[in-house]
Amino acid sequence: MAEFVVAVCLVLCPWSEAANVGTGFGETLWALTSARQAGTGGLMLEDPWREGAQVEASTVILQPGARWVGLGCQAGVGPALRLGGEGFVFQSATVSRTLELSDGSFGGTQGSVSAQEWGGRVVGQLMVWSRGDWRVAGLGRVSGVFQRLPDVNHVGAMAEGGAVAERLLGSADQALTAWGLMGPLGWGAGRFSTWQISGGVGWLNKMADGWVFPGAEGCGVGMEGDILGEQLLHGGVGGVYWFGRPDDAGPTLFVRAGIRSMSGTAREVQPRGGVGLLWNWRGGLGLQFDYAVVPLGDLGLLHYGTLSLRRVMRGE
Repeated sequence: MAEFVVAVCLVLCPWSEAANVGTGFGETLWALTSARQAGTGGLMLEDPWREGAQVEASTVILQPGARWVGLGCQAGVGPALRLGGEGFVFQSATVSRTLELSDGSFGGTQGSVSAQEWGGRVVGQLMVWSRGDWRVAGLGRVSGVFQRLPDVNHVGAMAEGGAVAERLLGSADQALTAWGLMGPLGWGAGRFSTWQISGGVGWLNKMADGWVFPGAEGCGVGMEGDILGEQLLHGGVGGVYWFGRPDDAGPTLFVRAGIRSMSGTAREVQPRGGVGLLWNWRGGLGLQFDYAVVPLGDLGLLHYGTLSLRRVMRGE
C-alpha cells in the first residue's frame, strides 16, 4: 500500500522525477475518460456525436485503494452547439508515514499520508460545417484542478482544443470519423501542465442483419497516435461490437477490446477490454452502464465504470 501512495505522489508532486510519464501538472486528468473510451484502447470511437441531453457518472478505481469519481451533464444548445460540464474528485488510500534512519534502517511511523485532487471541466462542441455526407465540429475543454498533497497544496488551470469530422459512407449506417486534439495546455504548481497532441480515425457500421446472430448488430474499429510533450509516442488500436439497435427502443449489448502502447509508463503495452449494456425506452429515454479494465503492471489494475442517463428525441 505504501508503494502505491508513493507512486501517486510521484505523479502529482511537481518536483518529482517519476518513473511514470511526465513531470508536468495535471497528469491525472489522463485517467479521467469514460469506460467506453478506456475499453477500446483509449479511442474516441463511439462518443464524438452523442446527441440529446445526458447525465453521466464515472468512476475509476486503481487497486489497491485510489479512486476517481466524476459527475457531469451535457446537452444541445440550438442546432449547432453542444455544451456540458463535469466535476471530479480523486482520493488515494490513507497509509502510515514511514521514517528512515540515517543508517538506512526502518525508523518507525509518524502519522499518515494521502493525496486528494478536486476539479471541474467545461466542454463544448460547435458544428462549423455540414454539407451532404460531411460534418465538421470544433472541440474545446477548460479544466481547473486543486491538489492537496501531504506537505503542499497546488491550484492550476488548463485548456484543450481540437476538431472532429465525419463522412457518411454510402448511407447513414456507415461513417468514417477523424479527430485531432491538443492539450491540456496550462499552468499549475509552478510549471506548465503535461500535454499531448492526439489524432485518430474510426469506422462505425450499423447492420440490419449481423455477422454473429440474426438481427441488428454493429461494429467499429479505430486507431490513434499521440505525441507527448515529453518527446514520447503513445498510440492505440481497438474496436467495439454491439448486439441490438442503440438508436431504438430495447436492449443493446456492447463488447469492447483494444491495446495501447504507452512508452515510459509502468506497463508500456496495455491490453484492454470491457462490456456495456444500454436499455432504451420508447420516448427516447435510455440508461447505459459500461465497464472496462486496464492493467498497469506493478501498480495493479484500473477499473472503469460509467453510468449514463440520456434523453434523445427521435428525429434529432
